[in-house]
Amino acid sequence: MRKLESSVIQLERGEVLRTCGEYTILQGYITCRKGNHLLKILKEESFIISEDAFMGGLVEYQAQRITYVAFMPTILATDFLHKQKQAQQEIIQLFTHQLDLYALPVKERVMALLYRIACEIGEFKMDECRIPSILTQVEIATYTHCTREYLNGIRKVLINEGWLGASKDWVLLDWDRWRAHISNEAAAAVYEHI
Repeated sequence: MRKLESSVIQLERGEVLRTCGEYTILQGYITCRKGNHLLKILKEESFIISEDAFMGGLVEYQAQRITYVAFMPTILATDFLHKQKQAQQEIIQLFTHQLDLYALPVKERVMALLYRIACEIGEFKMDECRIPSILTQVEIATYTHCTREYLNGIRKVLINEGWLGASKDWVLLDWDRWRAHISNEAAAAVYEHI
């Protein structure tokens, strides 16, 4: 972690931002995770890091590539405390939804994760959504609780069924079909907040 200006911090891939406060991502991506559970991916937006006592300090904010964040000074303590409480409630809700995801078969878990990532950071073009290459196959496998080899098998099935493009990138084809599928499956309850 390098401070570039008084409030701008450069994080290398894999570095974890731990200091409590409000930040804005200027460039790059940050994953919010708790152990092997991906809670959300943040891009160029503001977010709050709660104090270490929240969830035992186990929620991490990790840079997924070189990322620039700006620390936002607290103007009113009551405003920050209100934002912090909202952020904590969101984290608890995201963690609960993530645990609900594990009741699904692996293929549905992979599809639900890809859909959520697409909603958070996807790049839409026509009726397709490309997910930026910020997560490795090992990370995606970890977050869906399967092996990388099993994930590759699921990926081939999704390509053959017309869900994914055949490129090495994660390209979700026919976005309306994805949205309809997710809303018709048990995963809808998991991601109804999207």
